[in-house]
Amino acid sequence: MKTPHTTGRSWYARPLTLVCELQKALKFTAPLLSTLLLLTSTLIAQQPAEEEEANLSELHYRAIKPTAKVLEGNEPSLMKPTPVPAGNAARINTARFTKAPLWSRQLTTAANKQLEVDNVQLLPVAAAPVKVMNGTAPAFCTTPTVAIGCCWYGIKDEYNNKNVNYASPASVFNNNENDARAFAQSLQPAMPFYLPYTNSKVYPAGAWQYDNGNGHGSVDFLKTADAYGSGIDPTFGVYAAAPGRVLTAMWNDLFGNVVIIEHTAANGTKYRTGYFHLRNGFDHDIQMAKNIAVSNPNDKDARDTKYKKFANLANPSTLLWGTNAQKLKVKAGDYVNAGQQIAYAGNTGFGGAGWGLNQDGTPSDPNTGNNHLHFMLWVKSPNPATGVDWMEVDPYGVYAKANSNTNECYEVGANGAFNRFFAPFYPSFHNVPVQYITRYWGYYTGMGMALQTLSVHKKGNTYLASGSFQYGLPSAWYCRINMSSDQYQQYFNQYGSQGYMPRQISVTKDNSGNPLFTVIWKKKAANEAFAAVHNIDDAAWNTKWKTLVEQQKMRVAEHVAYSVNGKRLHAGVFVNINPGGFYEYYGMNPADFNKKFDDLHKAGFMTINVNAEESGNQTAFGGVWWPRNKAYYAYYNMSPAEYQSKFNSLGQQGFQLFRIQGYANSGLFSAIWMK
Repeated sequence: MKTPHTTGRSWYARPLTLVCELQKALKFTAPLLSTLLLLTSTLIAQQPAEEEEANLSELHYRAIKPTAKVLEGNEPSLMKPTPVPAGNAARINTARFTKAPLWSRQLTTAANKQLEVDNVQLLPVAAAPVKVMNGTAPAFCTTPTVAIGCCWYGIKDEYNNKNVNYASPASVFNNNENDARAFAQSLQPAMPFYLPYTNSKVYPAGAWQYDNGNGHGSVDFLKTADAYGSGIDPTFGVYAAAPGRVLTAMWNDLFGNVVIIEHTAANGTKYRTGYFHLRNGFDHDIQMAKNIAVSNPNDKDARDTKYKKFANLANPSTLLWGTNAQKLKVKAGDYVNAGQQIAYAGNTGFGGAGWGLNQDGTPSDPNTGNNHLHFMLWVKSPNPATGVDWMEVDPYGVYAKANSNTNECYEVGANGAFNRFFAPFYPSFHNVPVQYITRYWGYYTGMGMALQTLSVHKKGNTYLASGSFQYGLPSAWYCRINMSSDQYQQYFNQYGSQGYMPRQISVTKDNSGNPLFTVIWKKKAANEAFAAVHNIDDAAWNTKWKTLVEQQKMRVAEHVAYSVNGKRLHAGVFVNINPGGFYEYYGMNPADFNKKFDDLHKAGFMTINVNAEESGNQTAFGGVWWPRNKAYYAYYNMSPAEYQSKFNSLGQQGFQLFRIQGYANSGLFSAIWMK
């Protein structure tokens, strides 16, 4: 393998030998940063191999599965979060392909004049509509009840050294359901929140309401019913749902070990998340349980009584209490990233284990001991005059139960009456069903993020999407997904009349083999002229080249080659802004493509586009190179796991995803990162 350049700007396409075994969680490190970091986590020794972490590309939108029963009784509000190969080499397909003609041009003239070729298109206008992606809220899937619970509760803010009052909407709105519902409907997340676990066996088991309809005001997470058995540790890692400051990391007799984190969105909106019943070491937790002063020792059914007996059982099980290595990983004052592990799920505090214990202190389920994560999300109280500082909200936006009849309401894509706070997918994502991108279009765009890149591709007859929402991009932009040729022409004309031009084009096919276009438009600069084409063959592309590049001194800013009925077609954009030397190639086999990359890198060029052109069982490659002016990496023929691995590595080095394409039945990816 060739040694990479030390500048960090090199690209190599060489055989890859390392394949990652796990996919890791994509998170933002802070709401004010645009850098996307993929934070890693590891499996604890007690977790068996079959409980590896989930593929986090799909963790947020997988279907709900049956879980074991959480036993919390009636505690009405008194309870207290795409990828590529490792190294500097990309995996390439070693199969030989038929070499297609190579088209290469280099423009050296530095002319920068206004051209009279603005808004060029080759196809007639069509009026067929496409769906507007405006994030409209559908009807709710089940009757919600927002104003649940009866009481407020105080938890110490260790960081600021003061007591803070938390409560349900019932306390804030004086049990007025209409007022509570109206407020809940007005809430829209100002920053992403992620599921607080990564274990593939974990799902929500208890939610806003208990099964009997009483208030819970939170979500209980635990493993699925098939995840337990003799000798299997019921714990799982607990992760920060968003970046923020740890305010509380302490013991509470009712809640057990508690962590509370405050999060601040880019617009200044503050939230808090709470993580209850956590483990903090075998010796510590048993001793704290033994120290509890029970309210009525004669009440054998009292949770505190049973919990103290539980702590005094002979030979307590480390599977139910945890090991001394399973401790809180944060303390008050720490700043944590989204996706950073903060603890392990447990059953600490008599509110955690107490409902799942028999009178003699033995667990009613000896395999679980009622191990679960009790998770809460709070917003600033809209009525602090009540004495409530922070009010509970449902992070799923469902405000209902999570039992066998309604748990489908907690799946991504389910209809709900309120906005979901948990992210429906990660801001940089791959192989996400397209319907979730359109269904939750407003989640990231409502936070001021925009699409840097988007590729739509198929797996069988299912359309999947890969791309990246990022901060720091221009606020004026459009995107349309899976347009027919005529629809693309229609919206090209419409947006062109408003001063927009295509910035990035992705092409897939419908089930009849016709091209479907996904396009991101940008606002055209004042002195920017462009010409755009689609569905033209090699001869027409060559003619356009002669006219626009050789005669009018434009250069290629975007190019996609694709095959329809065995014939290569082209879509592309020519621009006049900042013309300079550039190269454009297509129809190359991997060996020629690799060599061209090496040669052009040495000549001072960087790729802004890697394009895989599929025709039958053959794949050819092409790209566009501009003069290199920043550090970048580009890779192709990466499996999803390899893509995830490279995303991890480059994200941690400060590189952002610039471009992605999925192909080969959504089993391979090309991608470019820049810094």
